[in-house]
Amino acid sequence: METRWATGGGGRPGRPVLGFCGAFMATVLGIGAWAGAGDGAGKAPAKKKAGGSHIPQVAAIDEGIAAAWAEAKVKPARPATDEEFLRRAYLDLLGRIPTVQEARAFLAMKDADKRGKLVAYLLDNPDYAKNFATQWTVLLIGRGNQGQMVDRTSLNNWLRKQFGSNRPWNETVHELVTATGSNKENGAVNYVLAHLEFGAVPLTSKTTRLFLGQQIQCTQCHDHPQNDWKQADFWGINAFFQGLRQERVTKANDTGGEMYDHTVLTDQPTDEFVKYDKRNGMVGIAFPRFLDGRKISQGTDVLRRAELGKLIADPGNEAMARAFVNRTWAHFLGRGFVNPVDDFGPHNPPSHPEVLERLAKDFRESGYDVKKLCSWIMATQAYQLSSIRAKGGEKDEGLFTAMPLRPMSPEQLFDSLLTATSAHKAGTADDGNRRRDAWLRQFTFAFANDEAEETTSFQGTIPQALMMMNGELMQQALSGKPGSFLRDVVDRAGHAGRAPEVYMIDSIYLAALSRRPTTRELNQARDYLERYPDSLQVLQDLFWALLNSNEFILIH
Repeated sequence: METRWATGGGGRPGRPVLGFCGAFMATVLGIGAWAGAGDGAGKAPAKKKAGGSHIPQVAAIDEGIAAAWAEAKVKPARPATDEEFLRRAYLDLLGRIPTVQEARAFLAMKDADKRGKLVAYLLDNPDYAKNFATQWTVLLIGRGNQGQMVDRTSLNNWLRKQFGSNRPWNETVHELVTATGSNKENGAVNYVLAHLEFGAVPLTSKTTRLFLGQQIQCTQCHDHPQNDWKQADFWGINAFFQGLRQERVTKANDTGGEMYDHTVLTDQPTDEFVKYDKRNGMVGIAFPRFLDGRKISQGTDVLRRAELGKLIADPGNEAMARAFVNRTWAHFLGRGFVNPVDDFGPHNPPSHPEVLERLAKDFRESGYDVKKLCSWIMATQAYQLSSIRAKGGEKDEGLFTAMPLRPMSPEQLFDSLLTATSAHKAGTADDGNRRRDAWLRQFTFAFANDEAEETTSFQGTIPQALMMMNGELMQQALSGKPGSFLRDVVDRAGHAGRAPEVYMIDSIYLAALSRRPTTRELNQARDYLERYPDSLQVLQDLFWALLNSNEFILIH
């Protein structure tokens, strides 16, 4: 069966016109009515008028990106259709595809600023905080089992609160770097606990990469061959983590013995220095020194990690804002202005330095408002381009002439499968919760990586392909059991008020691909339904094919 990314032509019944409030209330309440796609759904929006966005931050980005296109003499892709933008926005902000009801509500809207309103709606959705907390949990401590001393759930819950309340990013970073106390009560403590081995060498590397965009880990053993980083720079940051103390706390178990309960992290004043081996055979020493050369007291009158947190989160520290803006741009556009996203330096200049600096400045002046940064990026012309490149627009991906194709992360893929199929709702609630836990473990095994920066997306390996095609989740999704999406579609078809087969096909395409079928796809599927009496089996085959297609697995 042909699968394309453009929505097809007419021939299907019209859809009701809902205002923004009505459409999204219908979404929230689950009462959105089925609607056809014959009156223009899927068309690309009209191009922006001269002058671009009315938002100054967005207009500045658009101007800088367009200037680079003109200089390189390349043509950008066409604007994304509403279906493309809808699916992309849900995956980027909520970490999942939209439900059928959500898709119908958005596609039915006639508002001129429907995309901006959708972004605002998604940023207020609880799944936004869940998605960003999941991403940052992986970045901070990886996906693997960190052992008894690291409470992943506590860290994730803490991050959800930060993103949910839209806490300024510099405050979030400050608390992650300086967190103390019980790792159960203060989830931020788990970031530090996860990287304390070998004298906090991993913590030194992680902290500079994640929050400052600086890969100084190679200077642990020698000076950097391509920029000005020296061994003393790495060990100067490492010295801030001297004085850290961790204590395991136990409690009595049911048999009267002792069992681990939690870990307490504290800081002790210290005047210790760090020793390191130089390449010339000499031994170097380092006291706390920030990357820009600033030093703190070498005595016991300060807590070193608290001072490091102040230096990193200082509004005058442009590196932190620049690093977060670059990483966030890469999250939405597939690559940063600087790539790798955590490797700033003269050896690796940004593709659009003026745009990066302006966006970082605006982010600082906004009070490190993460939601505002997301909304600015999603309103840009670059974010709202199609994935289908224009002729002559293929010279350099760093020019952002089209939305690059990106595989889903395991978390996105898992949650999107559940959203599309309702497989976790089939059967009893207890069975659903048990199966969900088992499936998530299966996904983690199939992706099989503990490092946040490696193999974090669906790559089409044999275990991943087998999991998608024949795994227990897919079998449950296609079972047609009560509570599943397919069973619901079949049961509702007789009451749809339209041709039942059109309703079922339309629902399956919206569920899997967030778009309606093209005319050819619809006619092919109707032909199969008419030729075979078992409609459920035909729908199962169609659904299986769509869920295993590139169009489902890729973000585009």
